[in-house]
Amino acid sequence: MIGEYAAGLVNNEDFIYIDSGTTTSRLIDHIGSTKATFVTNGIIHAQKLLSKGLKAYMIGGRIKPITASVVGAQGVRSLMKFNFTKAFIGSNGIDINAGFTTPDNEEAMMKEKAIEKSFSVFVLADHSKFRKVYPVTFAELKKCCIITDRLPFGGFSDKTIIREVIP
Repeated sequence: MIGEYAAGLVNNEDFIYIDSGTTTSRLIDHIGSTKATFVTNGIIHAQKLLSKGLKAYMIGGRIKPITASVVGAQGVRSLMKFNFTKAFIGSNGIDINAGFTTPDNEEAMMKEKAIEKSFSVFVLADHSKFRKVYPVTFAELKKCCIITDRLPFGGFSDKTIIREVIP
Protein backbone atom coordinates (compact mmCIF):
# COMPACT_ATOMS: atom_id res chain seq x y z
CA MET A 1 0.00 0.00 0.00
CA ILE A 2 2.80 2.45 0.85
CA GLY A 3 4.56 1.88 -2.48
CA GLU A 4 1.34 2.13 -4.43
CA TYR A 5 0.39 5.42 -2.78
CA ALA A 6 3.88 6.86 -3.30
CA ALA A 7 3.87 5.83 -6.98
CA GLY A 8 0.74 7.92 -7.40
CA LEU A 9 2.82 10.99 -6.57
CA VAL A 10 5.09 10.51 -9.60
CA ASN A 11 4.48 12.97 -12.44
CA ASN A 12 5.89 12.97 -15.97
CA GLU A 13 8.01 16.07 -15.40
CA ASP A 14 9.59 14.80 -12.16
CA PHE A 15 13.29 14.25 -11.54
CA ILE A 16 13.18 11.79 -8.66
CA TYR A 17 15.67 10.32 -6.20
CA ILE A 18 14.81 6.85 -4.88
CA ASP A 19 16.81 5.73 -1.86
CA SER A 20 17.80 2.09 -1.54
CA GLY A 21 15.70 -0.08 0.79
CA THR A 22 12.85 -2.55 0.86
CA THR A 23 9.94 -0.09 1.09
CA THR A 24 11.33 2.18 -1.61
CA SER A 25 11.78 -0.90 -3.79
CA ARG A 26 8.04 -1.55 -3.51
CA LEU A 27 7.44 1.96 -4.85
CA ILE A 28 9.15 0.95 -8.10
CA ASP A 29 6.83 -2.05 -8.43
CA HIS A 30 3.88 0.36 -8.73
CA ILE A 31 5.37 2.97 -11.06
CA GLY A 32 3.65 2.80 -14.42
CA SER A 33 4.63 4.29 -17.73
CA THR A 34 6.05 7.76 -17.14
CA LYS A 35 8.45 10.28 -18.62
CA ALA A 36 9.88 10.98 -15.15
CA THR A 37 13.61 10.49 -14.64
CA PHE A 38 14.92 8.50 -11.69
CA VAL A 39 18.21 8.54 -9.81
CA THR A 40 19.00 5.86 -7.24
CA ASN A 41 21.78 4.53 -5.06
CA GLY A 42 20.27 1.04 -5.03
CA ILE A 43 21.65 -1.49 -7.51
CA ILE A 44 18.48 -3.60 -7.31
CA HIS A 45 16.39 -0.44 -7.70
CA ALA A 46 18.29 0.55 -10.85
CA GLN A 47 17.71 -2.92 -12.33
CA LYS A 48 13.98 -2.74 -11.56
CA LEU A 49 13.68 0.73 -13.10
CA LEU A 50 15.48 -0.41 -16.26
CA SER A 51 13.38 -3.57 -16.55
CA LYS A 52 10.28 -1.33 -16.61
CA GLY A 53 11.78 0.76 -19.42
CA LEU A 54 12.12 3.84 -17.22
CA LYS A 55 14.86 6.44 -17.55
CA ALA A 56 17.29 5.85 -14.69
CA TYR A 57 20.66 6.97 -13.39
CA MET A 58 22.84 5.21 -10.84
CA ILE A 59 24.83 7.12 -8.23
CA GLY A 60 28.53 6.21 -8.20
CA GLY A 61 30.60 5.36 -5.14
CA ARG A 62 31.37 2.58 -2.66
CA ILE A 63 28.94 -0.34 -2.72
CA LYS A 64 27.72 -1.64 0.63
CA PRO A 65 27.52 -5.43 0.13
CA ILE A 66 24.67 -6.18 2.56
CA THR A 67 22.21 -3.75 0.95
CA ALA A 68 23.67 -3.54 -2.59
CA SER A 69 23.57 0.23 -2.26
CA VAL A 70 26.02 3.03 -2.93
CA VAL A 71 27.05 4.94 0.20
CA GLY A 72 29.76 7.27 1.45
CA ALA A 73 31.61 10.40 0.41
CA GLN A 74 31.83 9.63 -3.32
CA GLY A 75 28.10 8.93 -3.45
CA VAL A 76 27.41 12.22 -1.69
CA ARG A 77 29.59 14.05 -4.23
CA SER A 78 27.57 12.40 -7.02
CA LEU A 79 24.33 13.65 -5.46
CA MET A 80 25.56 17.24 -5.13
CA LYS A 81 25.07 18.05 -8.81
CA PHE A 82 21.39 17.09 -8.88
CA ASN A 83 18.25 19.05 -8.00
CA PHE A 84 15.33 16.69 -7.44
CA THR A 85 11.65 17.53 -7.61
CA LYS A 86 10.92 14.63 -5.24
CA ALA A 87 12.83 12.15 -3.11
CA PHE A 88 11.57 8.89 -1.68
CA ILE A 89 13.69 7.90 1.31
CA GLY A 90 13.74 4.87 3.60
CA SER A 91 14.39 5.00 7.34
CA ASN A 92 15.28 2.40 9.95
CA GLY A 93 13.85 4.44 12.79
CA ILE A 94 11.45 7.35 13.33
CA ASP A 95 11.31 9.02 16.71
CA ILE A 96 9.68 12.25 17.90
CA ASN A 97 12.95 13.48 19.44
CA ALA A 98 15.67 11.76 17.40
CA GLY A 99 13.98 12.25 14.02
CA PHE A 100 14.78 9.88 11.14
CA THR A 101 17.62 7.51 12.00
CA THR A 102 19.76 4.74 10.53
CA PRO A 103 22.56 2.56 11.94
CA ASP A 104 25.11 3.48 9.26
CA ASN A 105 26.84 6.87 9.05
CA GLU A 106 27.62 6.50 5.32
CA GLU A 107 23.97 5.73 4.54
CA ALA A 108 22.95 8.71 6.65
CA MET A 109 25.22 10.99 4.60
CA MET A 110 23.51 9.88 1.38
CA LYS A 111 20.01 10.36 2.79
CA GLU A 112 20.87 13.76 4.24
CA LYS A 113 22.28 15.05 0.93
CA ALA A 114 19.33 13.68 -1.08
CA ILE A 115 16.91 15.46 1.28
CA GLU A 116 18.89 18.68 0.99
CA LYS A 117 18.80 18.52 -2.83
CA SER A 118 15.04 17.77 -3.09
CA PHE A 119 12.02 20.06 -3.31
CA SER A 120 9.62 17.50 -1.74
CA VAL A 121 10.73 14.60 0.43
CA PHE A 122 8.71 11.54 1.36
CA VAL A 123 9.90 8.97 3.89
CA LEU A 124 8.32 5.59 3.14
CA ALA A 125 8.08 3.61 6.37
CA ASP A 126 5.78 0.98 7.78
CA HIS A 127 4.48 1.22 11.35
CA SER A 128 7.31 -0.93 12.76
CA LYS A 129 9.82 1.93 12.23
CA PHE A 130 8.14 4.31 14.71
CA ARG A 131 9.62 4.81 18.18
CA LYS A 132 12.91 3.23 17.09
CA VAL A 133 16.18 5.13 17.37
CA TYR A 134 19.40 4.14 15.60
CA PRO A 135 22.84 5.72 16.08
CA VAL A 136 22.73 8.31 13.27
CA THR A 137 20.06 10.96 12.64
CA PHE A 138 19.82 12.03 9.00
CA ALA A 139 16.87 14.47 9.23
CA GLU A 140 14.47 16.15 11.60
CA LEU A 141 10.82 15.09 11.35
CA LYS A 142 9.76 18.49 9.99
CA LYS A 143 11.95 18.03 6.88
CA CYS A 144 9.90 15.19 5.39
CA CYS A 145 6.40 13.87 4.84
CA ILE A 146 5.96 10.32 6.16
CA ILE A 147 3.94 7.82 4.15
CA THR A 148 3.01 4.87 6.32
CA ASP A 149 0.53 2.01 6.68
CA ARG A 150 -0.56 2.82 10.23
CA LEU A 151 -0.26 5.89 12.41
CA PRO A 152 1.54 5.63 15.72
CA PHE A 153 -0.36 6.65 18.83
CA GLY A 154 0.40 10.06 20.28
CA GLY A 155 2.93 12.71 19.53
CA PHE A 156 3.79 12.46 15.86
CA SER A 157 1.02 14.35 14.09
CA ASP A 158 1.84 17.64 15.84
CA LYS A 159 5.48 17.57 14.69
CA THR A 160 5.34 16.30 11.12
CA ILE A 161 3.14 15.52 8.19
CA ILE A 162 2.01 11.90 8.07
CA ARG A 163 -0.03 10.38 5.28
CA GLU A 164 -1.61 7.14 6.43
CA VAL A 165 -2.31 4.67 3.64
CA ILE A 166 -5.42 2.72 4.62
CA PRO A 167 -5.98 -0.65 2.90
